[in-house]
Amino acid sequence: MRTDPDLGPSGEVHYRLVNHQKLFSINATGAITTTTPLDREVKGHYFLIVEAWDSAVDPRRSRLTLSVSVLDVDDNSPVFTQQTYNVTLPENSPKDTVILQLKAIDADLVSNLTYGIRTRGSEPGIARLFRVDPLTGELSVLRVLDYEALSEPEATYTFTVEATDTGGSMPPGLASVTVRIADMNDFSPAFSQSVYRGLVAPNAFKGTIVTTVTANDSDPAGTPAGRVRFKVNQEAFPYSASILDVEERTGNVVTRVNLNEEPNLKFNLNGVARLTGLTFHCRFTDDIISYVNKVASVLRQSEEF
Repeated sequence: MRTDPDLGPSGEVHYRLVNHQKLFSINATGAITTTTPLDREVKGHYFLIVEAWDSAVDPRRSRLTLSVSVLDVDDNSPVFTQQTYNVTLPENSPKDTVILQLKAIDADLVSNLTYGIRTRGSEPGIARLFRVDPLTGELSVLRVLDYEALSEPEATYTFTVEATDTGGSMPPGLASVTVRIADMNDFSPAFSQSVYRGLVAPNAFKGTIVTTVTANDSDPAGTPAGRVRFKVNQEAFPYSASILDVEERTGNVVTRVNLNEEPNLKFNLNGVARLTGLTFHCRFTDDIISYVNKVASVLRQSEEF
């Protein structure tokens, strides 16, 4: 409140706000009030310019700047930096492996956030598989997961995580987490038999099937770890590899050229069964012996490398 020592009209003081007139008002006594709710998260501080003047014919004026701080109240729930998290966990990862870092933000001035898996609406087994550190927000796996042993058809787990302001009264912030268990190469491809035999004419045309090799892999069918492919090792026996080949997907051992070989001529063919996109190989050898009127093909499985 401003006073004026003059008497009469010259002593009557009037007030007005120079700025923020939509948010604050001032009455004839100099009392300042808000005209609309203020949100500290939008703006936490205001500088009001107040002007006072008297009622004289030639009024005198005075201004002051009033600092107004908006006090914080708990009116915001925590918000995760992402509403949906998707993470891939390789099978057989060690227990306590950290797979995701959760992060939430509370717009209120003072907050004490804790994290956890929301039990309401989640499958009972989730809490036995995953854990969220309440202070750091790190999501970890509680035990070793084997892709082949999982009953879920897609080997995924989806659950809800929450961030709570332990000192506040607002509801927790929520986010969805999906963990996909990735199949790894657990098993070696193995040929279905130790010896393969086939017959072919010595003058067979290019593309004639001599025999077919098969290899099995115990990783799930249809996954990269379970797809077996075949190929010839071109460097082991270059000449033999120029005569014979193996089809990558079918395992058919075929002639690369039209045959015209002498009797009893022996070819050694070396090939591998490999997993798509992976480095593990299982080796086989192919001994091709040409006889009068026929060529016998003998494939023997050898060691892994």
